[in-house]
This record gives sequence, C-alpha cells and structure tokens, in this order.
Amino acid sequence: MAVTTNDAAETLPRWDLDSILPGPRSPEFRAAIEGIATATRELEELFDREGIGTRPLSFVDASAVTTVDSVIERYNALLDLAMRVDGYLFCLVAADVRDEAAQGAAGAWRQQQAGLARLAPRFIAWVGTLDVDALAAQSDVVREHAAALRRIGTAAAHLMDQGEEELAAVLGPSGAAAWTALRDDLAGRATARIELDGEERELPLSEIGNLLYNSDRDIRRRAFEAEAAAWQALAVPLTSALNGVKGQQLTLALRRGWESPLDQALFSNAIDRAILDALMQAIVEALPDYRRYLRAKARLLGLPVLTGYDLLAPVGEVTPWPYDTAREFITDQFKAFSPRLGALAERAFAEQWIDAGPRQGKDGGAFSMPVGDEQSRIFANYLPVYDWMSALAHELGHSYHVVAIADRGRTLLQAPAEMAGTPTSFPMTLAETASTICEAIVQRAVRANTTPAQEVSLLDGWMQSLSLNVFGTLPLFNVEQQIFAARGARELSAQELDDMTASAWREVASDAIDPATVRSTNWTAPHLFIHNVWFYNFPYAFGMLFGLGLLAARDRDPEGFFDRFDTLLADSGMREANDLATEFGIDLRDPAFWRASLDTFRADLERYEALSRLIADQDGDRANTAFAVT
Repeated sequence: MAVTTNDAAETLPRWDLDSILPGPRSPEFRAAIEGIATATRELEELFDREGIGTRPLSFVDASAVTTVDSVIERYNALLDLAMRVDGYLFCLVAADVRDEAAQGAAGAWRQQQAGLARLAPRFIAWVGTLDVDALAAQSDVVREHAAALRRIGTAAAHLMDQGEEELAAVLGPSGAAAWTALRDDLAGRATARIELDGEERELPLSEIGNLLYNSDRDIRRRAFEAEAAAWQALAVPLTSALNGVKGQQLTLALRRGWESPLDQALFSNAIDRAILDALMQAIVEALPDYRRYLRAKARLLGLPVLTGYDLLAPVGEVTPWPYDTAREFITDQFKAFSPRLGALAERAFAEQWIDAGPRQGKDGGAFSMPVGDEQSRIFANYLPVYDWMSALAHELGHSYHVVAIADRGRTLLQAPAEMAGTPTSFPMTLAETASTICEAIVQRAVRANTTPAQEVSLLDGWMQSLSLNVFGTLPLFNVEQQIFAARGARELSAQELDDMTASAWREVASDAIDPATVRSTNWTAPHLFIHNVWFYNFPYAFGMLFGLGLLAARDRDPEGFFDRFDTLLADSGMREANDLATEFGIDLRDPAFWRASLDTFRADLERYEALSRLIADQDGDRANTAFAVT
C-alpha cells in the first residue's frame, strides 16, 4: 500500500466538544468560568478563616473533623469544575491553534488558574501538619483519602515559604506555561513544502510526519528533510521556549529542596531511584537487541543500513487499516479481553470522543484528555496503517484508566489531574499502564491467521511501538539530564540542542542507523516543553514494560485479574508504584522483572528474523523459477 497523505481526513470523525461546553463565547462557558472564580474565592475565604497553611491543626476533635471534611470536599468540588474547563480548552486549542476565540479563552484561563494554584501550597503545607491516623478514626472522608493525604504530606517537606509559593503561582502563566503554549501554537501552525506526484504541496507537520510511513523511500526522504527544515526554521523561538521552561523547572525544584529535578520527577511518578536504576539497567543491557532489530529491518528493506527516514517504513505485506475497520477490530478485541474495556471503546466511538484526522492548524501526535463525568476526548492524526490503529487502542487505554478511577469513586485529590491547582502530580509511570496493555491486546490478536509476509509487517509495527516507548525514550532522558545540568549556568543554543540530541541517538543506535540521519531535532517534541511535568520520557518505558509484566501475570493467573487491575488503576494516584505492583507478585526494584518484560521483545525479534529469512528464501525461489522459465 502506498501511503501518501490521508486524503480521507475530512471524512474522519471529529470529536464532540459542544456537549462539554458550547464554545468559549457561550453563556454556559462564561457561567462555568464565573462558577470556578466564585468557588475559588469562597475556598480561599475558608482557608483564611481556618488558618489553612498558616497554622497547624493543634488537636483532633469534632470541630477539627468537620473542618477537615469541609476543606477536602470543597477542594474536590472545585477541582472537578476546573478539570472540565481545563480539558475542554486544551482540546479546543489543540484541534485548531488558529481559533482566536479558543486561544483568548485559554490565555484568560491560565491567568485564572494562577488563583487556583495559589491554594495548592497552602493546602499541602496544612496536610503536612495533620495527624491522618487520628482523623481517619473519626472521619469517613479522611479515611477514604488517607493514602493520598499521606502522599501529599510528604510533598509538604518540599515547599518554599508561602509568599514564594504564591509568587510562583502568580508568575506561572507568564513563565513556563506561556512558553509551553508558544511551542504548541508554533507546532500547530507550522507547515512544510514537499513535492508529491509532481505537484508542490504545503502540508501541516502532522501530515508530513505521516509520510514517513510511505512505501516510497524517496517520499520518506523528502518528508524527513522537509520536517527537519520546518523545525529548524522554528529553532530560535523554540530554543527560547525550552530554555524558559527548563530554567523555571530547575529553579523551583532546587528552591523547594529537591536535590535535582529528577528527584522531584521520581516522587511525582511514585517510584524511587532504585526502581529507575533497575529499569534503565535492563534497557541499556537490551540495546544490542534493539540494534539487531534495526539491522533485520534494513535487510528486509534491502538496505545496507537504515536511515532516520526508514524507521517507520512498511515491510512485508502491509494490511490497510481504514478507520472503520480499526474501530470494529479494537472494539471486538477489547470485548474479548474484558467486557468493561469493550464497553468503554463502544462508548468512546458512539459518543464522538475522538478527533481522528490531521488537518491544517491541528497539532501532531495523539493524546487522551479527561473532561469530567468519566469522559475523555481522544486526539489523533489517523492514517490507515497498523501503527495508528495501535495508537488509537493506546489512547483508549488512557480513557479506560479515567473510567476505572471514576467507577471506584476516586476524587481528584486521590487521583489528581495534570493541571495547575492540584496538590500533587499524577504518576505518569502508572498512567501508561492501561494504554500499554491495550496496545498489546490488539497486537496479539492482529497476528492470528496471517501469512508470513503479513505477520512480519504487523510484527514490525508492534516492535516499532515498543522500540519508540522503551529505547526511543532513552535519548530524550539523556538529553533532558544534560539540559538541566547546563541550564543552571547558562542558556543553551539551538545548535547545542541539535548536537546533544544527535549524539544521544547515535549512542543508542550505534551503527544500526546511518549516523548522518539521526533525528537531531527530536528535542522539539512536546514532551520536553510541558511546563508542569519534567522527565516525561522514562514513564513511557516504565509503562510499556510494566504493562507487559502485568499481562504475563494475567497469563499465569487470569482469575480475578481485571478486578485487581482496576484497583491498581484507581489507586495509582494514592500509593507507591512498588506497593501496587506487589499485588501481582512484582518487585520493581529487581532488574530481573524488567529483563523478563524485555524478553518478550527478544522473542518477537527472533520471530521477526525467522520470518525475514523465510520471506527472503521465498523471494529467492520465485526469482530462480522465473529465471528457469525465461
């Protein structure tokens, strides 16, 4: 199949945002904004009356229990309101960065969020003074929130003075949050020129990126070069944005008493250094296997070595995946795995949660965003290839996580969203768990009853996904460490960022990718620019390998797995990752666990190499037969 651009993009479904709020100029939107402003003001008044963040709770009595219950319940209610508006505006802007009304509302919302964010450090400091055990003995509300409150209490040790925290919150919209918005705006508006079918065309970067799946190597090369040129043209503002984001993150991490931003990221991700070291050790040990995969793919493509524009190239017999086919397949496989998971997929498709196709003004990539009432909205740039079918399953996994949290009655203080004003960060490590399992579900099913040429194509798509999430995160992790190491002394230049990114990729790929063609502009990816998240790279590797480990646990003992799995998802904002993993007999500090998950990649690699040899032999036999006939 020769994939060029998604000419059917206009016929692909767009999401329904109006059922959340009918536009940023609507009376309903204004009412939601005013309601949040009122609730924020009233909660701040309650904080002032009860000394929240200014004096500790000296003893536990009926009055104290009433105060604590009221604070928790009203804070949760405010966060629920805010999440709906935050998710709505994020989706509205991502779908079309040229929408001036959406951009204006998003800018005003960032300012309003600063008021909400000012409450978080007061609440965290106050929670750090609470006797949670004594309160839990007298309060159902505290007892339900006890695990989350203990985690928030740990965060209290890493607060600046109240005045400094308030200043940081007020300046936030003018600092890193503004730099993040600039990056996303530039990426959504950017285009690149490329010749297709003898015609010069100007395409958004989301469509240019999809051309890297094309079977025509020259089209892939031209798309690769056009995309790189587009990012290089944006290098000056993007370099300023990244320096701004990383400078603020580093300054605040150190001022809050963290040894480094990585230590803060480990806490936010509910893991410790021993777990990260075990994970990274297993990944580095497996790099020779990753390079074996790259060399095997080069042989399938008839190349001496892969280039940067060959990584996504189709191999074998490519099966097209029209959107409707993907919808039916994903739903059927989810139902077979779990009725609850299947019901989520049916609901997401039926209720128009998905904005499927690429277009001008729309950012690249994919995400799932919670918007309240158990709902999410899924953003994609769908192309009819296996990789995008798999990506759709991945994002539906994130949406299932939201449903699992809501079904267990978890509040936002128990499972905080990633937005200003939440007292702690949601562990991204655990956020990638359900999505990884959903990818694995479809890849297991899709390879059944296929020819060798079809299987090698599908297997390649799965191995691309695993490689991107595991081995592909290693260069970005190393680059982010270098950025933070340098940023304390000076700003970095675009050339430095290009050079360190290229060097990090060469270290991972060695000579299995032409070193002159590695992706030196990968630092422009959105993951490094998210203002309230740092080291948004190793969580993907964690999630992929943890998910595979959980699937192995299910294969060994399927009885009651999904109930335990839903509990893990629901409690992922409350408990440490290793504590949750022990319910499945997993020790995350043991490198052997991570090696065992990577063994699935090695097994797939052996199958991939065997299929490659089989296809080569079949091609040779056909060539010999043709020669004899001639």
